Amino acid sequence: MSTLTSPAAVPIPAVGTDRGGIPVPHLRRGALRVTLQASARPESVGYLRRRASMILAGWMLSTDEAQSAELVISELLTNAVEHGRADMTLAVARTASDLEITVIDHGHAAKSATINDPDEHGRGLAIVAALTHNLSIDRTADGWHTLARIVLGSPMPAPAA
Repeated sequence: MSTLTSPAAVPIPAVGTDRGGIPVPHLRRGALRVTLQASARPESVGYLRRRASMILAGWMLSTDEAQSAELVISELLTNAVEHGRADMTLAVARTASDLEITVIDHGHAAKSATINDPDEHGRGLAIVAALTHNLSIDRTADGWHTLARIVLGSPMPAPAA
């Protein structure tokens, strides 16, 4: 199951929340924002990443910025599948200066976050931290909220007529 809040970029309806009222920290007015939801299953990671890639293509990111964003999205969604349960939300917002990627897993950790094999696990967040300007991970009553911000050098797309 996947729902797309908007097929194209839309202004944020209210600072700090999406249309469903899900709190998303640090968003500013004037941003372009899309929210996608899916069940927290491995096959959802690729699906949401492909949908986000199509959206990013319309937001005029450079190739490097888009590739970094896609890797960050993939890593954060994989963590939501690995450590959460139920549904997950991917919110992507573009401002004039940065790209904000938020992943929320709507459940309580089903598995321990202990790393059993450092060769197989544990590098994802280090990669995300290296590709982003800011990374925050917060535990709330709704689940884990992870926000990654990538500073952009590419110009903001013109508003659709």
